[in-house]
Amino acid sequence: MRGIVSFHPIDMEFFDGLIGPLTVGEKVNPERFLETAVRARATDWYAKRYKRSLETLLTLLEPPPPPSEGSMWDKVRSRLERFDYKPDPTAKLIDGKIDPDLHLYGRPFLICEVSADRVSTIVDEFLAADGESSREALVLEQLLRVRPELGGALEPALVREPTSEMSYRNDLLKSLKSIFGLARPSRDGDDGDGGPLMSVAEMDPRDLPWRTVHLHSRAVPFWIGRDVDGLETVCQSAGVEPPSFLAPAWRLFSPAIEARPEFRDELTTELRAEKDLGAFVSAEDVPELLAFLNAHGARIIQVATRHGVGPTCTTLLRKIRECAHYAQRHGMGYLEACGIFPLWFDPEDDEDPLAETRPD
Repeated sequence: MRGIVSFHPIDMEFFDGLIGPLTVGEKVNPERFLETAVRARATDWYAKRYKRSLETLLTLLEPPPPPSEGSMWDKVRSRLERFDYKPDPTAKLIDGKIDPDLHLYGRPFLICEVSADRVSTIVDEFLAADGESSREALVLEQLLRVRPELGGALEPALVREPTSEMSYRNDLLKSLKSIFGLARPSRDGDDGDGGPLMSVAEMDPRDLPWRTVHLHSRAVPFWIGRDVDGLETVCQSAGVEPPSFLAPAWRLFSPAIEARPEFRDELTTELRAEKDLGAFVSAEDVPELLAFLNAHGARIIQVATRHGVGPTCTTLLRKIRECAHYAQRHGMGYLEACGIFPLWFDPEDDEDPLAETRPD
């Protein structure tokens, strides 16, 4: 399944301490999740302004293409101007330094580090950032990693502000409430807001798992690939035996599966639809995932190179490795999903780089 594929370090406490109790009708305290999610979104949107500026600079490295319409003279003049084109001086600072698929769309926040260990460290620092001054300091540090001159030369772009924190908290609470009691048929007849409770028997078996991981992604940073596949499909395409520890995400949804076994049947290790979950790796097996990537990554990239997609595959495996490294650092699991967009994504903004693949 090609599309927006995401790679998630999985916080088991979110599923065992929050989602699991909700699905059996128990009350929970979601405040820690809400605080983290609100802070993460604010930081991601702050970084988005600089990502958008970097996107603009990348377009200035090359002259504009010749016009497809107009007089013959207009087309000739455009071609002549291309020979004399001089890139923007600030744009030249990032030439060969910024990979949009990795730095702008692939990693959480805005991270320009090289090693997976440093990436993990900066992810945590961004996640903990609270307030504009701390966010600005982190972004500036990353810009200086690209080129020392870039820190004072790059102005943040104007982007549309997200919804208010209160509105966002209410949306998250509403999503949590929709999960509450799904494993019991209509305990009290309504959801507390006047709407009817949906029982687990009424749910699309794909809906609860995907919605839950989407909620998880609002508070736990994740990596993104565009027009790629999950690890199992990549291995099969390269003629490499997929590792045996790749499993369906049954462990994350034990209470729901107990109430309705059909949930189990809908969870596999391959991504098959626009909103779907794929391979899960338990926290205990994440070191094995890293070892597998180290042992077989070069072979997978070699096959991809023969098919003309070597750079894409190299970046994809790098994202998976960084995600797994972050998961190992925090004792988390690993999960692949499809159709989960970054925190900064604005479905109403046609200039967003992911607008062409935005969800309905």
